[in-house]
Amino acid sequence: MLGNEKLSRPSAHPSFAHLRRLTDDTGLLEHALGRIPRRREGYTTDDNARALWTVTEWLFICSKDVEFAKDKSELNRLADIYLAFMLWAQDDNGWWLNNFTYNRTLEPEELSHDCQGRSIWACADAWIRLDGPHRETARVVVERSLPTFNRIDSLRGQAFVMATCAHLLEASREGIIDLPLDVMGELKHHLVRLESLLNRAFLHFSDDNWRWFEPAMTYSNGVLPWAMLRTYRYTLQTETLRTGMESLNFLLEAMTTDEGWLRPIGNEGWRTSDCVRGSRWDQQPLEMFKLALALEESALATRLFEQDQSARLVGSAHGKGTIDSRSDNCRSSQSAVLGHSKLNTRSMMESDVDVGVNSPAYYRALRDSCRAWYYGYNDLRVPMIDPEDGSCCDGLMQDGPNINCGAEATISYLMTEAICLRE
Repeated sequence: MLGNEKLSRPSAHPSFAHLRRLTDDTGLLEHALGRIPRRREGYTTDDNARALWTVTEWLFICSKDVEFAKDKSELNRLADIYLAFMLWAQDDNGWWLNNFTYNRTLEPEELSHDCQGRSIWACADAWIRLDGPHRETARVVVERSLPTFNRIDSLRGQAFVMATCAHLLEASREGIIDLPLDVMGELKHHLVRLESLLNRAFLHFSDDNWRWFEPAMTYSNGVLPWAMLRTYRYTLQTETLRTGMESLNFLLEAMTTDEGWLRPIGNEGWRTSDCVRGSRWDQQPLEMFKLALALEESALATRLFEQDQSARLVGSAHGKGTIDSRSDNCRSSQSAVLGHSKLNTRSMMESDVDVGVNSPAYYRALRDSCRAWYYGYNDLRVPMIDPEDGSCCDGLMQDGPNINCGAEATISYLMTEAICLRE
């Protein structure tokens, strides 16, 4: 905490005023000068995919919580705009084009594999969780993107596609969507392929001092452990759970200061095995969003693993040996799979509740510390957001927050707030 005071959630829910300010009839504008949109710098599909994911998340909250129901009409209007952008920006071959000028012309560019994976995930999530005509449009653009799945070769793009396959297959199993048999078969093929690929990447680059998928920790790091844990929820592969938890614990160590608060790896220089500290400044709100996402997923995965272990224990109770000895074996198994963070994380939690390491409550308490970063629990003890309009500063610099409040930062804040409402 900041000294000994406790950071608490404001009573009012976040405002979407700045998100609306950045959005015109075409889509979400990328940059702002202060809080005024920079129209000259145009739009990106990356940001519109993130925006679609954000309004999908908040519409899902609106459907379950009357406190947020008053925002439903406005969020549906924004969903119309962002889905229309995704439909417009997708080429006939299934690839999304990324950068557009304010007059809606394409800027010269190479295909972005990260953008492709992120767009696939956002549209798949909309297919599963939105209602009415939104769902049908999202389905069409996801099915059109299927031929690109095996051509995406960036690690984050592959992680998004892997998580998408698990998300869609789970929704089909639960009867939420109907998947044609050929589509289901293709999703299962890519899920197995990508799950193996990311597990191998982690093993290839990891050693006793470096537990990561790449030789450097760069940007949007939390998406990698998140995707492993989201995939585990469907496949129940122990190796995938172990990879997700080990990489998440390593990321937590990298993003935690000696004093006990969270610090994103700055954009001024990446963290590598040769430069273990990484840069301190140009801290990006995106990193807090993706860490919160991974921590929430770890809470779900941990609960699922505990349930599986309990079921095995009950199932073996009629065999030889004692219940107590099998319980000890289960605890050993849990430690081997979930690992142990080397951090003294108690000091960085918002919660006063005493929670056990590796419990869902433990990871959710850490998740809420990501939210606290926006409110001032950071290196400079300064707020990064304005709750009055939901705007968020683009980064934390050595001399203070970057006063520009662009699309990525604002979405990162709104998504972190939404994630921290999950139970």
